[in-house]
Amino acid sequence: MKAQFTEQLAHLEKLIIEMGSMVETQVSSTIQALIDRNIPLAMAVMQNDHKVDELEMTIDEEVLSILALHQPVAVDLRDVIGISKINGDLERIGDHAQNIAESVKVIVENNQRITVDYIPKMSAIARSMLKDAIDSFIHKDVELAMSVCKRDDDIDDLNKYLFADILASMIKDPQVIPTSMEVIRISKNFERIADLCTNICEDVVFIRDAKSIKHSKEHQKLL
Repeated sequence: MKAQFTEQLAHLEKLIIEMGSMVETQVSSTIQALIDRNIPLAMAVMQNDHKVDELEMTIDEEVLSILALHQPVAVDLRDVIGISKINGDLERIGDHAQNIAESVKVIVENNQRITVDYIPKMSAIARSMLKDAIDSFIHKDVELAMSVCKRDDDIDDLNKYLFADILASMIKDPQVIPTSMEVIRISKNFERIADLCTNICEDVVFIRDAKSIKHSKEHQKLL
């Protein structure tokens, strides 16, 4: 029975790594669409979102099957519950990539331009956080996971600076409001991607060390 559980858990981990790769591709594609003003690429991100949703449901079903058949405890239960939570976070990251792609489509179709410097910085941080969050899960690397958590502050700061600049621009020139609202939406979605990467890394710490660092100052203690 233990061998069967080990085999199913390995399959579950394989599925979550596949999910991570799929979502990472979605985020990278939407960033590229933003940089290149590429509507077909943005549309591809939107059209592929259903694949992320389908894989999320497959993983959910696998989690329920393992819980029902094996009733795992201790570290085994942490593995399964942690993977289940990471699955949900990855699906939501896919949703935010889709949201950014929708904004890219609106901006390009209306021949608008993004002139805010913060967006490229935010996209670079979000992409690196997602890659490292997935790698921290694959290798059960707590140190890497904690470094991702620390980077979340950087993207939060950029989001605040961007909002202040955009607000000043809209007050000065109301004609930029339509573009500015899409830029704010893009920024907020990158911020949420970073938050979800942090959630994933918190779950990696939970799986590896049985420590819950959510809603605490444990981040700083572990760095």
